[in-house]
Amino acid sequence: MVLAPQWQPRVSSRPANVGAANQAAAPLATNDVVEISTAAKLAAKIHEIPDVRAELVAQVKAQIASGEYETPEKIDSAVSRLMDELFPGA
Repeated sequence: MVLAPQWQPRVSSRPANVGAANQAAAPLATNDVVEISTAAKLAAKIHEIPDVRAELVAQVKAQIASGEYETPEKIDSAVSRLMDELFPGA
């Protein structure tokens, strides 16, 4: 039968290297980084949205219902703005 050797802790009479111990214990330099999610960015923009003007919405709804909202000028303006948004600088 073979017995495994028993390990004993070594006791040294030399003083420990205090400087090395302090360096090992010192935290590494780190940079804090904050990442804001897309959802948080959108939530922050909610405060930038103007209030709904209820009387204007009611007026436009009434004009649409009566058929007097869609004029050739308004349609041309809407198409022009849409084209500018889809093809900027064209």
